[in-house]
Amino acid sequence: MKIPLIHITDLYHPPQDPDDHFDLATVAALHEYDLLGVILDVSERFLHAAPRGFDISRDPGFVPVVQLASLLGRTITAALGPAEPLKHSGDTASDRQPREKAGIELLLSLVRSSKQPVTVSVVGSARVLAAAFNLEPDLLRGGIKAVLLNAGTSAGGHDEWNVGLDRMAYIDLWRSGLPIHWYPCANEKGAFDEAHQRGTYWRATHGELLHDIPAQLEAWFRYALTGSNRGDILHALDEGGKGYVWENILHEKRNMWSTASLIAGAGRMLARTPGGWRFVASNEAQDSECWPMSLEPIAAGISDAGVVDWQPSTEPAVHRIFKRQEGRGYGAAMTEALNALLRAMECHGEKLR
Repeated sequence: MKIPLIHITDLYHPPQDPDDHFDLATVAALHEYDLLGVILDVSERFLHAAPRGFDISRDPGFVPVVQLASLLGRTITAALGPAEPLKHSGDTASDRQPREKAGIELLLSLVRSSKQPVTVSVVGSARVLAAAFNLEPDLLRGGIKAVLLNAGTSAGGHDEWNVGLDRMAYIDLWRSGLPIHWYPCANEKGAFDEAHQRGTYWRATHGELLHDIPAQLEAWFRYALTGSNRGDILHALDEGGKGYVWENILHEKRNMWSTASLIAGAGRMLARTPGGWRFVASNEAQDSECWPMSLEPIAAGISDAGVVDWQPSTEPAVHRIFKRQEGRGYGAAMTEALNALLRAMECHGEKLR
């Protein structure tokens, strides 16, 4: 039976950070998941051009979701969440515009209608999930199997990016009692440490990640990475595109954090096969060399400043924290495995090449 998944992502077009496109493609490529819906976790300051906003004008990422649904030949339900942080602990966001409450309502509806407890992946802020919990705590306590939380720092007082998007929501989520599988985006050295045992961070060039992937999937990434303003968003996926702009983009590096959570949530491992590093189902990786990864039980609490205080637990615990074998080779292995996953992705029900 497939794993019912709700994916909460700070996905925009043009991208604010294109790692969210790679995360969405990863979810779509993992056949273990039944993707119930995508909830767009946007922040007001990234929707508007400066000086009102952060830099340039963006839209919530409905376009990449629709494009990907077309490539897969399936429906992907999507809705928008609140664009401003929660105002206080227990905030249900009930005073927001109807379109911003749609994401909260979608999450509740999907949990309510699922025949089994769902997994929720959070690769941006905790706003949508926290507001939904504040609105219907009993439903979510009984209906969520695990929260794949990509946020926060495993040590030190660093103000990690996703926490900063909505600190109150992060605090409310940790205090909710929901089962958090915690994949910290930073540690005592910051958010860009490729070697740390608690670190999820790795990076690769676009060229390494997109090498020899199906043509239409490459077009999907190209539409995003070039910030295309073409209105014929589906025809754009049927056309090739090269040239110096695209070649320059392929040489750019992409910072990645959330991949480990999505792979582990699907029950896969990072294993060396005769063909190279791959994301392999756990029951098929027993005789392979694996990059050790685990989720360790912890006792955890959170301060009013949004700092998680945790200790390893020898008892069964509702919260777990990511751990992996140290070493910078992790990034090279993840790069090879993610590229292989994307190369094998099926579009329109069959491989394009």
